Amino acid sequence: MLALIVVVLVHQWIPQARWLLVHMVTLGLITTSIMVWGQHFTEALLKTRMAAESRARQVARSYLLTTGVVVTIAGMLPGWPWLVLLGAVMVSATLVWYAASLGLQVKAAIAPRFEFTVKAYIGAASLLPVGAGIGVALAFGPGEPWQGRLLLAHQVVNVLGFVGITVSGTLLTLWPTVLRTRIELPLARRAAAGLLGMFGGVLGAVAGALVGSTLLGVSFLGVYLVSFLWLAAALVRVAVRSARQERQVPLPRFPMLSIAAGVLWFALTLLALLATWWRSGGELLPSSLLAADIQQFTVPFVAGFLLQVLLGAMSYLLPVTMGGGPRVLKASLAIMSRFAVPRVAAYNLAVALLVLAPAGGAGADALFSALTLGTARAADFGSLSRVLVALLSFAVLVCFVVLMILMVRSSLRLRHEPLPTPGIGAPTGGAVPVGPPTTGSAPTGASAGSVPVGRSSATGSGGAAAARPVDRRALTGALIGLGSVLGVTALGGSLDRRDAAVDAETGTPRAPQGPVAPTGETTTIAVSMAEMRFTPDVLEVPAGNSLVIELHNDDEHDVHDLVLASGVGSGRLLPGETATVDAGVIGHDVDGWCSIVGHRAMGMVLQVTVIGGSSSPGDAGAPAAAVDDLTRVPLDLQAFSGAEHAVCDARLPESSGAAQRLTLEITEVAAEIAPGVVMDAMTFGGTVPGPVIRSELGAGLTVDLVNRGSMGHSLDLHAGRVSPDGVMRTILPGESLEYAITTDHAGAWLYHCATMPMSVHMAAGMMGALIVPPSDLAAADREYVLVQSEHYLVPPGAPGAEAAMHEGALPVSSAKIAAERPDATVFNGHATQYVQEPLVAKVGERVRLWVVAGGPSRGISFHVVGAVFDTVFAEGEYLLRPDSETAGGSQVLDLSAAQGGFVEMVFEEPGTYTAVNHSVVEMERGARALIRVSA
Repeated sequence: MLALIVVVLVHQWIPQARWLLVHMVTLGLITTSIMVWGQHFTEALLKTRMAAESRARQVARSYLLTTGVVVTIAGMLPGWPWLVLLGAVMVSATLVWYAASLGLQVKAAIAPRFEFTVKAYIGAASLLPVGAGIGVALAFGPGEPWQGRLLLAHQVVNVLGFVGITVSGTLLTLWPTVLRTRIELPLARRAAAGLLGMFGGVLGAVAGALVGSTLLGVSFLGVYLVSFLWLAAALVRVAVRSARQERQVPLPRFPMLSIAAGVLWFALTLLALLATWWRSGGELLPSSLLAADIQQFTVPFVAGFLLQVLLGAMSYLLPVTMGGGPRVLKASLAIMSRFAVPRVAAYNLAVALLVLAPAGGAGADALFSALTLGTARAADFGSLSRVLVALLSFAVLVCFVVLMILMVRSSLRLRHEPLPTPGIGAPTGGAVPVGPPTTGSAPTGASAGSVPVGRSSATGSGGAAAARPVDRRALTGALIGLGSVLGVTALGGSLDRRDAAVDAETGTPRAPQGPVAPTGETTTIAVSMAEMRFTPDVLEVPAGNSLVIELHNDDEHDVHDLVLASGVGSGRLLPGETATVDAGVIGHDVDGWCSIVGHRAMGMVLQVTVIGGSSSPGDAGAPAAAVDDLTRVPLDLQAFSGAEHAVCDARLPESSGAAQRLTLEITEVAAEIAPGVVMDAMTFGGTVPGPVIRSELGAGLTVDLVNRGSMGHSLDLHAGRVSPDGVMRTILPGESLEYAITTDHAGAWLYHCATMPMSVHMAAGMMGALIVPPSDLAAADREYVLVQSEHYLVPPGAPGAEAAMHEGALPVSSAKIAAERPDATVFNGHATQYVQEPLVAKVGERVRLWVVAGGPSRGISFHVVGAVFDTVFAEGEYLLRPDSETAGGSQVLDLSAAQGGFVEMVFEEPGTYTAVNHSVVEMERGARALIRVSA
């Protein structure tokens, strides 16, 4: 908990911060708590107590789990998947050990009555290694659709399986204990049948997620939901019974309210996941759900369900297990329930707003407005509002830690204070036991201090009349909690409206605007997206009117979206999809654009123009953005590449024969292009550049292109003679095509993505080399392939740097491409890989270097320092041969962008030679490779 608080405070400076926060809760807090309290409940329910020497083994399990969590985090933050694998193995081993220990305890128990809960613990723990294995697969960065499939399966196994089943089994005995009532054993056994249904539902839903079957996944998720509701119905019956009992000492409010709220969040999120998964079945992506779709359920599952159930349970269990007698227990429970109603009310409203604001849709917007009593709209809930509301919810969570410390201090102090003398200042009921005497006895009968009488019989001056002040205090507390969130939301909204006057692309503040009185009227405009244009691209709106944009993606081949400078956006739309964008009240001109990389640079912009208000031109005297978008990203070419970077094998592949068929999968990854510089890359086959393809003269080559990315892509094989209309068309995410050519001409050919803007896609890594050797080519001792590419990155802190799909990576800068200001020029995707691990040769060997100037814009003057080329082949023809009558030699192979060829040389002395682009500025940006020649 303390580590989590620290990380929350400094998370903006930590890579993979979202992942870290989620897994510190799930792996750190939840898994540790399950293991500790699972052992506690097992002993209580089985009526056994482990020997003292077993505690050392339990502590060792905790140490192993914590070490595994730390190792997993240490591997995930810098992107070292093999270290993540080691951490996952340690965590899995801990839970297998834990499950085996519980199984031995069940076997040794004599006539256990509540063994179904312990068996639920064992079954749930057995699921965690499965979830850990899926998490490891995610760490290796698979593209879509596997990223979405695996993330969905990961959440189903871990949240619904491991945690959901454990919590549900625990609540069958803990919930009656908290409410100081009982649950009959037959009712508990009937309810426990739902645990088996939940287990089966998890397995089926995981299978549906992995195979991409919406019908299978939704069916089994429905089984899970029905099974959970069957179990929850028994918990509701217990709550009703408790409400009808008359009691002298009130129930501990916070455990009761927090657990109930967490269970409600769990049920609602399950319904939302079921609906979202079902709707995804009609989409073009045959991958069920994309990773972005799954991530929207993280907040309700983790913040709404997991944290509330955990803190609610601990608020009750910590005082009870510490003991100290009725007086100490009563005081401890009271401390843990301080400000219970305002805490629970504020936290749940804050989480609801954070969940609904980005959800979009008329239903979510209407519910958001209802929860804020009409004082705020989802469209106005900007970044500052989110930050302030998140900080408020975080402060509520920190209250638990503070109260826990106060509770422990109070408990220790009261143990040493003498009991008050009866009749002299002793509070009425001070000696009445509060809560269950033991965890194990609570489920079988009513706890002390509660009298089951069917209904409250408020008589005399007590009963209902005495309860009214408590009800008024609870109502006041609820109003305080809700009001605090509404106040913070109003403050954030005013700050967001002020910051809406800042141009989101340039960071330049607009001229100050006076307030615009809302007219109460709405202007609705239909906008089409196609061919890199919005139609219409100028939207005229009367000042004070609300603007609703009905957005249609009418492009047959590409994904688009709309982002307004106010922060409102549509999300990405596949061809044929529509969305409604509520832009809010319009008081000044607002810019809009498509945020897909490169689309804005191609003119896909939109202008909302106000009629009768301020046009809000940019203030010429306003300060510029902190970082200019053309600022060069610094390179440290003396540093070592990251451990996660795999050196590209530059050797020419072996001959593929007279025909070959291969698959190129388009994926989006974070790729290191220089030490410490990571690009948000689009790739063929997961690497920058794509794999080297070799084909023979006259051979057939068939490429199966599969788009696993999040936007449209295509392929252009320069060596083929085919109509571009078919095989070079842009295919959507989830689609594939067959591209067949015959390689009738020799050369070092370029292949690349031809989707517009082509320069952006190529600069993002979508290029590669296709080598077709000449028929009379003599054998060489060594053959290497070098593809030069230049890369243009949005500098950290500049507008658009946060748009990367992969956290910590820098997006491609279309502004730098247009200005021809590359940050790096590299061989085979990395600036220093062949400096740290040189190519090798021996004295007297004939070395052939195939070279392709991939571009997108720069050519190459290829030179090897200390060598002379006796053979030069460029663009299908020999320019120089060893037996030339002139005895000529060549110093450079000069290639324009997209051209290719090869050179040959024989090294006569050992040493380290350097292959460079002799356009020296390109060499100084990384276009060099060492060749280590041995004797």
